[in-house]
Amino acid sequence: MTDDDGRTPWDRRAGESPRAHAVFRRFRDLGPLRSLDVLVDEDAGIRYATLREWSRRLDWKDRAAAWDDEVHRLDDRRRLEEIRGMHDRHQRAGRLAMGKALAALQNVAAEDIPPYAAARLLELGARLERETLVVSVETLQGVAPAPIEDPWEAIARELDGVPGT
Repeated sequence: MTDDDGRTPWDRRAGESPRAHAVFRRFRDLGPLRSLDVLVDEDAGIRYATLREWSRRLDWKDRAAAWDDEVHRLDDRRRLEEIRGMHDRHQRAGRLAMGKALAALQNVAAEDIPPYAAARLLELGARLERETLVVSVETLQGVAPAPIEDPWEAIARELDGVPGT
C-alpha cells in the first residue's frame, strides 16, 4: 500500500514534525482500541489539544487504520504459509502410513494380520494421503470449505477395530 512516491500512509508526511510523527507511531501501535488520551504527557509538553490537532490535520485515524490493514494482510500471508506447511506434513504422514501398511502386508505372516485388515490399512493410508492433498488444494484456493472433521481422527477411530494395530 504505497502512493506514487513509494510512501505508505504511516510514513512521515510532508510538514509532519519528527515529534508529531513519533507520537503518531505510538498512537498507531496502540492497536484497534487506540485513544489520544493514552498519549497525553504533560511533562513532555504533549497536551490533549495538541494531539487532537495533529490527529485531525495529519489524518492519524485513517493512517492507523491503513497500518492495521497492512498488519492483518501480512499476518494472513504468514498464516497461509503455515497452513501450506501443515498440509505438506500431513501429506508426508499419509505416505508414511501407506508405507507402513505395505510393510505390514510384506513382512507379517497372513495368520498374524488377516489380509482384509492389511488391505484396510492400505486403503486408509491412501485415503488420508488423498484427503490431505485434496483438502490443501481446495482450502488454499478457497473453493471448498475445510472439512468439519480432521481426517486423522476419523482414521484413528477406524483403526481401533483393525486387528494388529
